[in-house]
Amino acid sequence: MRKFSEGISLYLHVPFCIRKCPYCAFYSVPMSNRELVGVYLDAVELEASKWSNWRTCKRPIRTLYIGGGTPSLLSVGEWERLKNILERNFNLDFLEEATVEANPGSLNEDLLTFWKEWRITRVSIGCQSFDKQDLLILGRPHGALEGMKSLELALVKGFHVSCDLLFGLPGQTIRRWHANLETALRLGVHHVSCYQLTLEEGTQWGKSPPQNIPSGYPFYRWAQYYLEKKGLYQYEIASFALRGFECSHNLGYWYRRDCIGIGPGAWGFIRGRRYKNVSSLKDYVSRLKEGRSIKEWSERLIGLHGALEAAMLGLRTRWGIDEIDLIEEFGKEKAQEVLLRLEDVPEHLLKKKPHKLVLTRRGMRVGNAIWEKLVS
Repeated sequence: MRKFSEGISLYLHVPFCIRKCPYCAFYSVPMSNRELVGVYLDAVELEASKWSNWRTCKRPIRTLYIGGGTPSLLSVGEWERLKNILERNFNLDFLEEATVEANPGSLNEDLLTFWKEWRITRVSIGCQSFDKQDLLILGRPHGALEGMKSLELALVKGFHVSCDLLFGLPGQTIRRWHANLETALRLGVHHVSCYQLTLEEGTQWGKSPPQNIPSGYPFYRWAQYYLEKKGLYQYEIASFALRGFECSHNLGYWYRRDCIGIGPGAWGFIRGRRYKNVSSLKDYVSRLKEGRSIKEWSERLIGLHGALEAAMLGLRTRWGIDEIDLIEEFGKEKAQEVLLRLEDVPEHLLKKKPHKLVLTRRGMRVGNAIWEKLVS
């Protein structure tokens, strides 16, 4: 498995959006009242101060990821306060990567200048598509030109830039998907994340699915072929990057690095325990004020459960499962159980090297079916 320098990761969830997209399952609320941002920041400060007193969290933060929601909706003044909260409560002097998510339409030069002068090194922009019809169907609050201009502006400012794109959209064709990929590469992005549209429970489209949704398989296959042909190699199930521009924070998730999750709806993972904060800004704020737990859910992932999860997450990446590392962390018996469950996966899907198991390009396309063998 991939090795990381000693330390910890930090994720901060900013829950505000202009409006809720019909397919989105991430926790967010419309920014109908600007005062809500101040209330949210007060609560984040309370949560951060609690974490700062834990000995576990005295370790240096190696990667920072600020996601949402739409973090780029915060003003420079609000960002200044957020910066001060994080700097006071965590050791950020050893950061190796710091990412902010942004959306076209709310990203501007003032924000990028502030991020550049702080510690931010990477901007992930949720364009989703550069096709007018796709954007209308998705209900995105921006146009294609805004998406392109946002990428160009972030690149000019000197950030590592990632572009999120969706495939398998209602009525989408391979030709339109290719045009999206081509546009992102023409603009010069360093990283592309390709996500298949999924109808998540609790979303508008989960309750009332749109018509004419194509199979995602050919779209994903084309992305694998085209992006690698253009120099972006696939290092994770949904991620393609130029060499040296991989997202270290996300790789930390797949290799179970300790990560503090802050904010309503945020996930974290500390010493084998995965947890989730309450997905309600109102509950998050009131519980912190009253000194009550903000955890909505937590689970201890040790023994066979931990080994199976580690294997499933490792298989998301091009480095796969290292049998020696698995034995070292979970013991020989648990490691053998993991390998036994994958024994009948054919070679054209799962490449079996000495002490390693790695999904092939074809295996990545049917990853869910292979992972099911580990969680069944």
